[in-house]
Amino acid sequence: MNAPLIQPLYNEVQHGTWSTLYRRQRKNLEDKGARLYLDALDEMASLTEATIPRVDHMSAALKARTGWGLVIVPGLIPVDDFFAMLAQRQFCTSTWVRRPDQLDYLEEPDMFHDTFGHVPPLMNPEFALFMQRFGEIGVDLQGNDEAVLALQRLYWFFVEFGFVEEKGMPRAFGAGIMSSYGETHHAWELKADLRRFTLEGAMSTPFTTTEIQSTYFLIKDIPEVIRDLEAWRAGLS
Repeated sequence: MNAPLIQPLYNEVQHGTWSTLYRRQRKNLEDKGARLYLDALDEMASLTEATIPRVDHMSAALKARTGWGLVIVPGLIPVDDFFAMLAQRQFCTSTWVRRPDQLDYLEEPDMFHDTFGHVPPLMNPEFALFMQRFGEIGVDLQGNDEAVLALQRLYWFFVEFGFVEEKGMPRAFGAGIMSSYGETHHAWELKADLRRFTLEGAMSTPFTTTEIQSTYFLIKDIPEVIRDLEAWRAGLS
């Protein structure tokens, strides 16, 4: 069995890059981001502008709130492994931090995307439940390529690039939006053209990871997504 990965120490440049990313994106999201996300971010004493956070501290905060934890991975992992981790209430994170000249664009997600974007929503019990069921269903459907592709599309258009409705207004929520200064502005400019979320709509819409998004879905609420996901899974039996 492989030994668990250990978070490295960081230099002043890396801490400075983190602080710049955090500071400008937290300000950028104030009038665009979902309160569900922003309130959770502000509650996390282990995830702040001051310094690159420690994975074990964030994991402890999640464990205390929703029973989730974080596991360090070297990079992107196979989809089957990802499903299995989610089913066990574990989310994966890298620990490398982009260079100062990479503030606005990366081909592969770094620690800022993985933690600033993905960790705060896991403090929310409803979202935490969705992610666990998503993983369990993914594990259950391994080998069904068509179903797995549908799940990947749901993840993309909800977890990575979704909007949620709050007080009748669309608010950015997905980690790919929340962790990217440029993506936030791009998505916000398209908020008048959001597609109303349906599970079928999300699961039938192709996506690409190499181009900026042209389609965003507006989710009414998380329990609706859970109910629709459960109904979809039951229909496959």
